[in-house]
Amino acid sequence: MIRYDDALPQFAALVRAAIGEAEMLNHTFLRDAVGRLTFVILEPINEEALKIIREGARALAPWVDAETPIATPDDLFDPTLADLGASLPEFIDAQVFYGFVRLVERRVVGQDWLRPPADPIPGLPPIVVFASHKGGVGRSTALAVSAAALSRAGFNLLVIDLDLEAPGLGSMLLSELPRFGTLDYFVESGLQDVDPAFLDDLVVASNLTENGLVHVAPAIGKESEASPQNVLGKIARAYVERLEADGRIVSFLDRTRSLVTELCSRFRYDAVFIDARAGLNEATAAAVLGLGAEILLFGVDTPQTFAGYSYFLAHLERFRPDASGEEDWRYRLRMVQAKAQGNPQAQADFRTHAFEIFSDTLYDLEEGIEEEAFNFDYDDINAPHYAWPILDDANYAQFNPLARDDQVAQHLYDRTFGPFITALSEKIGLKS
Repeated sequence: MIRYDDALPQFAALVRAAIGEAEMLNHTFLRDAVGRLTFVILEPINEEALKIIREGARALAPWVDAETPIATPDDLFDPTLADLGASLPEFIDAQVFYGFVRLVERRVVGQDWLRPPADPIPGLPPIVVFASHKGGVGRSTALAVSAAALSRAGFNLLVIDLDLEAPGLGSMLLSELPRFGTLDYFVESGLQDVDPAFLDDLVVASNLTENGLVHVAPAIGKESEASPQNVLGKIARAYVERLEADGRIVSFLDRTRSLVTELCSRFRYDAVFIDARAGLNEATAAAVLGLGAEILLFGVDTPQTFAGYSYFLAHLERFRPDASGEEDWRYRLRMVQAKAQGNPQAQADFRTHAFEIFSDTLYDLEEGIEEEAFNFDYDDINAPHYAWPILDDANYAQFNPLARDDQVAQHLYDRTFGPFITALSEKIGLKS
């Protein structure tokens, strides 16, 4: 019985046996929305090889199209497949096949995960994405405390809540919500362009504002609070792609870039903080891949944390550049150990687990690799795996700065968040 994970390695092995590995890379595999595979040929292949592939493919049903296992772009009425650059190199590590193939994925949802990490958006301030595989790790708390600290230092911050399904920054940072939230933005922009008046009603100043302004675009606004029965309906439609008149598809990632760009054009910000959706859903892809941002990967020292990040980093491995330079997107990743123990050994254990998953995925560890490769020693404090610790502190177990303003007072947060805030400030060039 062939399963999803078996299909591509076995199909690749079949094709390689018929035409050879070098020739195979001149063509591509297509995986459709339900997961079924087709070998898309872009150059002539001899009939004997095609016959071998067709006959062998019958044994790979239903995950290989037994009726049409081989097709041309014209057969599939998809001229975009004729461009070999439309496919991505996919590394397969299986008993029957070890090596690269070229793959095009077609998905009903999750298409943004197939886009390579974007460069920083020109003209925008540094963007920091606070991300985590699991909720409850203090990600939003760290964002709020960092925003308060940078405001105290005189910097202007824009905070955007993209956690549409578990919104929290609005109630955490605002005594009064704006009329709309980011959830409304994604619903409205799915059908029409959003006007400036709408954006005026999307952002308000936080109560955390001190010497510098903290502007907040929460996920939920007053309109949704007044009509809570509509919130789940809005969430169901927020991720739907928008089809333009010229046939261009505007995805959730595209609209996220537009939202950040439009909001930053309305005021001078020194940095943008984004609270990403926990896990690996569509909103996470937009934040971590689409903005050219610094990505903080929060986690506690549990097997679930590193299992989740191993899936994430293994996916990103397909976008690993051939050579590393200053613009290499991998430098924008950084692990954060949440709820860390003060014990140095406990922090070293977390670092060991992080080092292992980065070494297995994104680090360039091949023998004879060039000096400019993306590679780090275990104890290199500049390495993405070298986690910034945030100590476990009962004072932040129930974070509510609107009711307890001492939680964002420097004398309290310095002992828990001080090193994290210092490292983050240096990372984005906002040293006070």
